Amino acid sequence: MAKRFTKFFSIDSPKAIKADKFGYLNAINYMAPHTTGGAGDLCGNSSAGCRDLCLGMYSGQAAIVSDLENGTNRTRESRIAKAQYFMNERHSFMREMSEHIESLARKAQRENKKLAVRPNGSTDISFEYIKGHNGQTLPEQFPEIQFIDYTKNLKRMLNPNKPSNYHLTFSLSETNMHDAMHVLANRKNVAVVFGDGLPEAFMGHKVISGLEHDLRHLDPAPVIVGLEPKGSKAKNDTSGFVVRESRLLAQ
Repeated sequence: MAKRFTKFFSIDSPKAIKADKFGYLNAINYMAPHTTGGAGDLCGNSSAGCRDLCLGMYSGQAAIVSDLENGTNRTRESRIAKAQYFMNERHSFMREMSEHIESLARKAQRENKKLAVRPNGSTDISFEYIKGHNGQTLPEQFPEIQFIDYTKNLKRMLNPNKPSNYHLTFSLSETNMHDAMHVLANRKNVAVVFGDGLPEAFMGHKVISGLEHDLRHLDPAPVIVGLEPKGSKAKNDTSGFVVRESRLLAQ
């Protein structure tokens, strides 16, 4: 079966490249977020602030358009095509994703690196439970590969039956503070986008930098993983999604 996408995962984005010095090949799958792919909602737990600032639409190559809201380019078109592929031809999509992971695993081996795969670079899909054409999930098919993701899905985050090689970090929004507190109480990590630099602590927990790499399975726990806003919209956000100094002082 011919591959529909010659490049399924990004391994050369600024975030992915940072994994090199830690001995990892970091592969990230980007698709059209939320309902922007026109084939269903791929971010079922997203907030209004998250959707309005999504890095899958408003940062990096996807943001190089004349009209940020309605413009298009090859990056956006590719992400839309992948989202529609996933929603409309699930088994074929999973087969192709698996084939690309196999190819990346060989590349990592040649380069004497470990492979870390992030299936959701701009979506929030429970890939750890989706069975492919062979009846296996990705973690089952590739037990030696580390999968990593961010999620706003509390049930997904705290599922005790989650595969051991699929690491999740909860993502704070302007509407899920209670869920985030529950995650921390269960000794798991929460990622927070800070707009005025990283504080030493937030929500009663130490803040570590999440800017050095995307290898969240290497982080200690429980901690806050501090991130910075990406794209002009996020840098000017006032929705509450990006945590500003005034919110820190209100703790």
